This record gives sequence, C-alpha cells and structure tokens, in this order.
Amino acid sequence: MIYEKIWKKILNQDEKIEYEFSISERYRKIHLVFFGIISIILIITEPHYIGVLAFLLVVFYYGFYIRIANAYAFTQKRIIIHQGWLSTKTISIDYEKITDITVEEPLLDRVITHTGNLVINTAGTDFPEVVLTRISRPYEIKKKLDHFRGNYH
Repeated sequence: MIYEKIWKKILNQDEKIEYEFSISERYRKIHLVFFGIISIILIITEPHYIGVLAFLLVVFYYGFYIRIANAYAFTQKRIIIHQGWLSTKTISIDYEKITDITVEEPLLDRVITHTGNLVINTAGTDFPEVVLTRISRPYEIKKKLDHFRGNYH
C-alpha cells in the first residue's frame, strides 16, 4: 500500500483498506512534461533564476505533491479522502450516507489525460458533495464503490 502511514492513523481496528487510489498518474506526467517544457524555455530567457524556480516548483508539485496530497480509499464500511501534506484534511463518508454518485468526464480530461471526476453526494453531513478529481478510469472506480456499498448492507 502506498498510503499505509496515512491509513494507520485513520482506520478502526476492525477495518481494512479494500482499494486505494489517487490523482491519475497520466494526468500528473502530462502536466509535468508540459510545464517542465515551459520552465525550460524560461530558463533559457533572462533572468534564468525564474525558469529554474519554475522548474523546481513544477517537479515538486506534479512529481510529488499531487500524489501524496490526494489519497483516496474504500474500506468495507466507508470512503476515506485524505487531502494535504503539511496541513491535512480527512473526510470520511459512511456508505449508508451516500445518496448518489455521478461520474463527470470533461472533454479535455477524457481525451488528453483519460481522467474524470467522481461526485459523491451525501445525506446528513456538513458538506454538500465530495469530488474525487482527475482519477483514472472513473467508471471502474464507481463500479468498485458500488460493489463495496452493496456488500456493506
């Protein structure tokens, strides 16, 4: 498991991770290359330090931060969404609170990065909806979620 340290802090004793995922690797790589090229162009121009700084930020953000700062998991009881790295926020949604799930695939995301969003609406919670953004194979992940929700009852 990639996010084992995170889940150890969150899981109850009788709970285990059934499936974990994050922002699409393809999304991260495409953006890393695209903004990396822009950064290299900036390195060539004056002042050079702006391009170097931009390159370092791009490598950090798309190469490391996005994957670490967006961890999603399905357990046998709930969805866990962990966001952030230094400052963090964790959202837990019990399957019984989910009212509906929508898959969104914006055209450019679907065509270029092969990603989509999973929009999860809940009943009786403080947040109106939770969006898992830019995930690979959103329909397959929705099917997995539906499977875990069906086995919960």
